[in-house]
Amino acid sequence: MEQDVLKYLSDKYPVSSNDDIKEQLNKKLNAWKTSVHRKLKIENPFFENQKQYANSNKSFKEKQFDVPSLENDFYGYSELNKISNCRFDKDFWKKEILKYKPLEKLGEKQKTTIKNKLSSDLKLSRKLLLQNWEKSLNEEYTKWELSEIEKYRREVLKKLEDWLQLLQQFQDLMKELSFDTGLLFDLSQGSISLNDINQLKKWAEFISQNEGVKQLCDMLGRLRNIEKSTKQEIINVTNHIEETVKDYTSKEEIVGIKIGNELEHVLPQELALLGDEETSILFDKKYVESELMCFDLEGTSQQTKEVNEESIKEVSEDEKMGPIIICVDTSGSMSGSPEIIAKAVALYLSSRAKSQKRDCFLINFSTSIKTLDLSGKLGIRQLIDFLGRSFHGGTDVAPAIKYAIKKMNEESYKKADLLIISDFIMASLPQDVEQSISEIKKEKNKFYSLSIGNMFLEKRMKAIFDSEWVYNPQNTSITQIRNIVNEIDRN
Repeated sequence: MEQDVLKYLSDKYPVSSNDDIKEQLNKKLNAWKTSVHRKLKIENPFFENQKQYANSNKSFKEKQFDVPSLENDFYGYSELNKISNCRFDKDFWKKEILKYKPLEKLGEKQKTTIKNKLSSDLKLSRKLLLQNWEKSLNEEYTKWELSEIEKYRREVLKKLEDWLQLLQQFQDLMKELSFDTGLLFDLSQGSISLNDINQLKKWAEFISQNEGVKQLCDMLGRLRNIEKSTKQEIINVTNHIEETVKDYTSKEEIVGIKIGNELEHVLPQELALLGDEETSILFDKKYVESELMCFDLEGTSQQTKEVNEESIKEVSEDEKMGPIIICVDTSGSMSGSPEIIAKAVALYLSSRAKSQKRDCFLINFSTSIKTLDLSGKLGIRQLIDFLGRSFHGGTDVAPAIKYAIKKMNEESYKKADLLIISDFIMASLPQDVEQSISEIKKEKNKFYSLSIGNMFLEKRMKAIFDSEWVYNPQNTSITQIRNIVNEIDRN
């Protein structure tokens, strides 16, 4: 049955094809099955009658073929008839019982005689009554069970459809706005309501309906271009060398004299021994004992030899884009459109970072901070709760920067990009924080700012940021001011 439910839901809601959703659906259905099984046992209206039947059937198997047992069976079947609409011919079975009643008034001797005669009939009557009772009981219980299962199935299906419908609306909205929700968080975790979707929609529509914000998000999504780096590697190199080697099988030139019995290479003075009959015996002896003086001949050949050597080589590689830390100002001065824009940008950049397989960390700040690590998958509720949080107090970015620097010292957040989104209506940074920023930037960490409104030009934190953007909500214009400000500083 659960397979039918899954197929129905997957056909109706494409979002259910998500692996996380499938797993969650299976868990919900398994929990539902366990719950229904427990409810059926507790709410079973036939429980007592099933016990009655079991006891009657047991006595029948123990060969209790008497009138009281038959009457007890009749009573049990009658009780089933009271709680259900099963067919039960009471008149017929009353007559059957009356047929065997005379047995109770006879003496023992007479009773034994008649009992022997009617025993098989009584056994058959009881057997038939029990069979009819069992059949009716099974039919009525099955009918009730299927009806209850269908009722609970409709209930769980309604809950699952409501859940999937919201997820489908959310996914359709995010897809329309080019957000990859599957990368940002686990759709199957946490609950979600229509209000949650409307809240996310409000943030997302600032991007989809505003060309300036879309352009801004595009620029910020490329916070750090892929950089080239070089490194030295020790590599193994195989060289092939041609060399000349002696070839003793080749007889190309005389290189000396040796003792042997090679007749074709015997020295002339040895051959001279054969010229005299007396000295020829000496030649034969030297030949047999391999003591003849012979020319020693050999040749050469070319041979290729492999030589493995270690070599140091400089190689160029692309550095991966590092993790990103986003600090969002939610103080009172950001209330209204600036805060919505800031959170919309944070939502977009979080999704973008996940699609680039970059670790991502969010920090909400005013005078205190709240953090959220987006490195793993999150439930929707966690994201909405975090982005929906506002402090509406004063502004102090120092705690957020201190926390961000602490993260940058962790192995997983080396070479991080830090983006601060604020209206920058705040006091200047303490000297120790500026010193910490200077030190951490030496480790290839980058600092960026996005100012909502042009107060940034008056309250700008000099010499901190690698790149700076100003977004004007009134005309949706974007200005990158870092180069301009550098020129002003130099003048």
